Amino acid sequence: MNFLAASIESLGAKVTGWFTVGYGIFAFLAKAVLLLLLDRTIWNRATFDVVIKQVYFTSVQILHVFLGYALVISWLIITIILSTARDFGLTEFASEMTIRVLVLELLPFLTALFIALRSGSAINTEVALMQVNNELDALAHCKVPPMQFEFLPRLIGGVISVITLAGLAGLLALLLAYLSIYGLSMAGFEPFTQTFAKIFNLQIMAGLIAKCALFGLAVTLIPITAGLETPKKLFMVPVSVLRGMMRVFFAIVAIEVVSLALKYI
Repeated sequence: MNFLAASIESLGAKVTGWFTVGYGIFAFLAKAVLLLLLDRTIWNRATFDVVIKQVYFTSVQILHVFLGYALVISWLIITIILSTARDFGLTEFASEMTIRVLVLELLPFLTALFIALRSGSAINTEVALMQVNNELDALAHCKVPPMQFEFLPRLIGGVISVITLAGLAGLLALLLAYLSIYGLSMAGFEPFTQTFAKIFNLQIMAGLIAKCALFGLAVTLIPITAGLETPKKLFMVPVSVLRGMMRVFFAIVAIEVVSLALKYI
């Protein structure tokens, strides 16, 4: 009985902790959205410059590395799809399978993971250190709103970066798919564009952009809130980063699973 009671108590504590974390994340997001929509003074030159810097460090600075990474992944997946399609006599469906597997699902997911590993962990560490060193309190004391100059630019930069990088990777995959299937011949241009138009209707496009935007929020919002939860002890910073990145991973997987369920079930 004691073991059962302890198990139930432990499970209840974990569930309560999950709800507390979820509430904190959504409350922070609601505060950021309300500030963005209702405060006209937030869009000044200083805020805009910070957003530009965030986009640069998150996406532009790593563009060549990311495109190389996307090129290798796309080439491998396209080769596997084409080989499998030829083996089963389904070559005419190769372009559609490539678009659905790569452009709609795999590349946005891998883009989010890439940004999470590079920028999400850095954001979590930076915010946690600012929390431990009382830098956020110092900014607020100097009447420099942390939400406006530290957090909101990171959220906006993350969303823009994931959408942009996923779009560029998708275009690269489409070009590589066409060259792999039809070569340099223009004979396949019409059937390829017809397949593209059939798949990318307005609903699919809106869903893809929304999914990438949610990925962008996940890789920035969750690290920020995890950093703000850090106790003011320096040795807790690595623990905060570990927790934050685990939450980011589960959030990215959950977004992808829900997207697949809404699309195909």
